[in-house]
Amino acid sequence: MGAQPMPVTPPLSRGDGIEYKAYARAYEDGGAVLSLIATCSYPIGGYNIFFEGGPEPDEFELLEKAPQIAPQLVTYYVASWTSGQRLVKPPTHVEIRDAHGDHRVKVEAWD
Repeated sequence: MGAQPMPVTPPLSRGDGIEYKAYARAYEDGGAVLSLIATCSYPIGGYNIFFEGGPEPDEFELLEKAPQIAPQLVTYYVASWTSGQRLVKPPTHVEIRDAHGDHRVKVEAWD
């Protein structure tokens, strides 16, 4: 039996003008849910951008899946991520890596 193919990891996002926001939304019973948002554009349509957690709880990567066939039209995208559970002590900053480098993003209170 032959070797199994290695899974291919999606590449880091190469979107144009990527901007990030991070929020901690507090709840009455204590703790806060961490949410991340990224926006950008690509010169063609059909991309999919998404977050993946890194090796540390406050580290993330913005990844992309490129289209197979796409219209030649500047298209705008948003990606979001949430911790899903309340964190006792949410981080004050997160590190997000994309193809343009590492970005330190302040976690703001959700108002």
